Amino acid sequence: MAGDKRHADDGSDTEEQLTSTTVDTRPKVSKLVSKQRSQVEYLMKNIDKPIDISTPKKPMLRPPPDIVLNVRGSSAGAGSSDFSIYRDLRRKENLRVKLMESDAAQDSAKDKFIDEIDLLKQKDEERTAKNRAKRQKRKNKNKFVKEK
Repeated sequence: MAGDKRHADDGSDTEEQLTSTTVDTRPKVSKLVSKQRSQVEYLMKNIDKPIDISTPKKPMLRPPPDIVLNVRGSSAGAGSSDFSIYRDLRRKENLRVKLMESDAAQDSAKDKFIDEIDLLKQKDEERTAKNRAKRQKRKNKNKFVKEK
């Protein structure tokens, strides 16, 4: 009888866990916390080591081929693989065009942003120059009053 029942004090599962018929498949919080703790401790041990947080690279597509090797002749009928080849070529070309359009959109957005920053800097300079002129005028006026 003593071997049939497990006791909680010997480090084994509690009676609730033994009698439960459902299986909890969710990860245990304590396991996640301990995993995160160990990762933080590892990073803190090597605190002088720089961490590389690089930006994702943009996809690079090869340019379209200059020479197409599988050219169909005038007497050849459409084979079973022709549509697959066409679909693959169309997909690659669409990806290439989409990438070019996104690059153009990013460039135009960057140019627009730079223009906006330049405009704001120009407005700040104008405002600063105006205030500088006012201060200088006041200073000169005060000098003139003190001299009299």
